[in-house]
Amino acid sequence: MSDRRRIQRQACNLSARIFVPRTNTVIMCEVTDISSYGCFVKTPEYELVPPNFDLSIGMSNLPRACRIARREANGFGVEFLDPVRQEIEGILIEHAFKEELVFEALDPALEGTVSITEVRLHQTVSAIMELIERRNAMIWQHTATNETPPGNVRASATPMPVRYSHTPLKDLLKSA
Repeated sequence: MSDRRRIQRQACNLSARIFVPRTNTVIMCEVTDISSYGCFVKTPEYELVPPNFDLSIGMSNLPRACRIARREANGFGVEFLDPVRQEIEGILIEHAFKEELVFEALDPALEGTVSITEVRLHQTVSAIMELIERRNAMIWQHTATNETPPGNVRASATPMPVRYSHTPLKDLLKSA
């Protein structure tokens, strides 16, 4: 199975928790190997785990959205869904939305409702993810257009790397 993986997994022995969507169910489990794309999970409550769930590994308080990629007799292989999305959301919460979220959490009138800050946070994360997906598509398109057509005798040229210029966030904040 490992020959089909994008990145080889690293063996580990980490405690984890599965959070079943739309319920308060928490299933204790163990992660036995992991990569940036997925992991292998063992749990005695194997049958209770739905196809899609959130997984919190170790002491992390930020669960990652997951889906079961394959089931085996002793556990199941998990694919992390949008691993970058979780990282971006964590960074935005820490550096941009933290104070607003704290104040809204203290407001008893908002208890149990989705706040405007949460909506703005998710819209911002989605916009950033769309930008990343567009950039990835441009890189793939750029690579595909620079490939040597079949039957062409010339030596294949390595495509030039795509370079992006960007303004550091601190410089953008200074100009605002």
